[in-house]
Amino acid sequence: MLNEIEVKRLKLFKQVVECGGLSAAETALNINLPTISAHLAGLEKSLGMRLCDRGRKGFKLTPEGLSVLESCNRLFQSLEDFQSDISRVTQTVSGQLRVGIVDNIITDRKCRLSETIADLKAQNRRIEFILDTQNPSELERLLLDEQIDVAIGPFHIAIPGIEEMQLYAEDISLYIGNRHPLFGKKTLQKSDLLGMDYAARGYLRESQVGRQVVAFSTTATAKNIEGLAFLVMSGAYAGYLPDHYAKQWLDKRLVRKVLPQYFSHRVECKAITLKKRRKTRMLQTFLDTLKANHGG
Repeated sequence: MLNEIEVKRLKLFKQVVECGGLSAAETALNINLPTISAHLAGLEKSLGMRLCDRGRKGFKLTPEGLSVLESCNRLFQSLEDFQSDISRVTQTVSGQLRVGIVDNIITDRKCRLSETIADLKAQNRRIEFILDTQNPSELERLLLDEQIDVAIGPFHIAIPGIEEMQLYAEDISLYIGNRHPLFGKKTLQKSDLLGMDYAARGYLRESQVGRQVVAFSTTATAKNIEGLAFLVMSGAYAGYLPDHYAKQWLDKRLVRKVLPQYFSHRVECKAITLKKRRKTRMLQTFLDTLKANHGG
């Protein structure tokens, strides 16, 4: 019979595996390495088996550890289903909701996530939100691995097994910083951009829009919006930024849009969930509220 301490240790073991090892889990869990190691050792002693190899050679699950991980997944899914069933019976919305979001969407007034969180929290204070900020590709991976319940952002490629809900459109434009050689030129021509150094956001395809008009030279890549903004603000690169995010610098003439008639476009921001996974009452209420707040 599992006691409360063993359940907590099983949860920690699952989180360590999801992080890829003890060192990575130290930051994610905000628990120091000796404590994590002690909990794993205690779990192994309780179960009577070695769950993982850990040390200088890296982290690797043993065959027994892999079996325990599969059992953990079933256990915690059953607990989640139990909580959802109880919520349906009592007509309450409670529990934990793991939401993945892309970085820097808080400046977009069309994104109503804050209002949705406020609405749900007002209904029941026993809701626990866990927010994780990643790029769209990583959010899709986390969703497929069932490490998050829902993801919000611009997802461009339809993936089998993922259900999409349209939320709002985000406007994106090509920008240069005020240190860029072309910043002060009154009228820009497409020919001015030939061979221009371009900073790409690795997980989106904005660069392809520009290349249909002008061939850029991609000499830098960023994995998130903030990194891309640093490259643009340096004056050494042109790069695509969401208009709502760039507005803070556009108003101060620290950045400039580049030929928006050619290089501005719109992307759809969506909420995505797994089709195969039964939606808990908590998740369904969140999606319904999110849709309503976006005019759905």
